Amino acid sequence: MAFQDLREFIAFLEKKGQLQRIKTPVKCELEITEITDRVSKAGGPALLFENVTGYNIPVLINTFGSEKRMSWALGVNNLDELGERLKKWIDMVQNRPPDGLMDKISAPGRYPMLPARKSFSPRTSTSICSLSSSAGLTMADALLP
Repeated sequence: MAFQDLREFIAFLEKKGQLQRIKTPVKCELEITEITDRVSKAGGPALLFENVTGYNIPVLINTFGSEKRMSWALGVNNLDELGERLKKWIDMVQNRPPDGLMDKISAPGRYPMLPARKSFSPRTSTSICSLSSSAGLTMADALLP
């Protein structure tokens, strides 16, 4: 499941019972961290401190503190599924099709159906013209039986 924003994810966590709202005033110096430390070590839910002393902004913490919450946030059933998706993507990027002929030529091991690059080097050939001129013949003599 993809979430549009953090509010949507918070609502989802609340429906799943994975969010604890804390309305009691708490201090941001050490008190939030102490509460979070105890809750996270016990495998507890995400915490939303709604009344932080001296601030008018709530604090959401331990949001991705479990494998299940992390999986939900990333839109997968479990983190192994994400690993498989990443592996497929990396394989696709690394084994991408070549951009052009020169890419194909420079990687003959990847494309065994193509000849090696050295077979594309220029070659000299012997033509009728070069044979006839070296023998002292004209073009007409070279073509006549």
